Parts: sequence; structure tokens; C-alpha cells
Amino acid sequence: MLMRIGRPLALVTILLLAASAAGAQEFIIERRPPARHQFEAQGVSLDQAVQMVQRRYGARAVKAETVRQGERRVHKIRLLSAEGKVWNVIVDAQTGAER
Repeated sequence: MLMRIGRPLALVTILLLAASAAGAQEFIIERRPPARHQFEAQGVSLDQAVQMVQRRYGARAVKAETVRQGERRVHKIRLLSAEGKVWNVIVDAQTGAER
């Protein structure tokens, strides 16, 4: 009789331990910030730079990319005004300053 109760009890205990360990692992993974956010926390993301220059110039971004200029990373953004004027703005990815 003890053998019949012992096996299911042991199985339930193992399953509970495995479930709690899996839950703890999920919690740890959810608490880690994605790698992309680590860089953005140090500077200005491409999305932030696009929003910033669109507001400043009252124009729409038609192309945006992040490139290297020497040792710096910059965001190159091409804008289009309502009048059809097209121009480029360069934003320093680290400081957010326009060049």
C-alpha cells in the first residue's frame, strides 16, 4: 500500500519542483532587458531621432538609417516637406545633437 501512495506522491513532488523551477526561469528571462535596449539607454535610438527631427522641421521622414562616421554612429534621416522639398539631417546617435 505504501508503494502505491509513494510513487504518485514522488511524481507529484517532482512535477511541482520542475514547474516552480520553470516558473523561476521564466521570471529571470522576463526581467533581463533585451540587448537592443542596452544600446538605446546609452544614446538616441533611430526611432527617437526620426520623431525628433520630424517634430522640429514639420516634415516627414522618407528614409532613415544608422551609419558610422569615423568613430561615431550617426542617424542619417531624409526628410520630405509638404511643399516637396527634400533634405538630409544627421543626428549623433550618442548625444542626439544635429550636425
